[in-house]
Amino acid sequence: MGQLAELMSISKHQIRYNEEKGLLTPALIDTNGYHKYGMDQVYQLANILLLRSLGVSTAQIAQFMTNQDNVWAKETLKETLKATEAKLQQLLSAKEQIENLLPEIEQKDESYLELPERKLSKIYSYPITEMLDILEFYKAIKNKQSSHSLFGESFYYLVNARQIDVYVEGTFSTKQRILQAGDYLVKRVWIETEEELLEALNVFSKEVNSPFFELSEIIVKETAYSSILMNNKLLYELQYFISVKG
Repeated sequence: MGQLAELMSISKHQIRYNEEKGLLTPALIDTNGYHKYGMDQVYQLANILLLRSLGVSTAQIAQFMTNQDNVWAKETLKETLKATEAKLQQLLSAKEQIENLLPEIEQKDESYLELPERKLSKIYSYPITEMLDILEFYKAIKNKQSSHSLFGESFYYLVNARQIDVYVEGTFSTKQRILQAGDYLVKRVWIETEEELLEALNVFSKEVNSPFFELSEIIVKETAYSSILMNNKLLYELQYFISVKG
């Protein structure tokens, strides 16, 4: 076993594993319990290692060892390729989310940022005089945002005199809104209660109340994916489009 492991550049543990799974059978086991292998086992193990490197499952390899034909191999490799492509897409999606999340963590609590144009779709509205109905809000998300992950997206709250409109990025809804590209004052606040958020909004509105700025609305962005990293707190970004008069 040690010589075979050295020949194939693997560990003896891997050889034992393949024997336990019934994929590899030694040519003989001598009276001292040593496993002996011939060239048939060398080629057999080479096939096993090749299939493993291609991502073929143990169960499929077991079928292959007892049913070696081109038709089976072709169909199995097609299935493995499909599964590999799905895993690759999952990894690329994870990579993209990590790349998006890192700047969120590293960003300063208050800064001027140049933000791109963002296309938003409305998913919910409620009167400004009332509290958010959580149950109805989640029902609306489920009905209108079926292709989106609840905590994989950010929510945008746009407030006017009568109601609060909740948006997410994307163009899947008929009720859409475009946030223009440009310079924004962005303030990040970690909050536990709605009262804390209201107080942060009140302070921020005073900060942007400048005679030199054109009047703009305050955009409240709940960065859901960043909030998951903090215990019992939600991260909000208060955004204000900067446009100097004249």
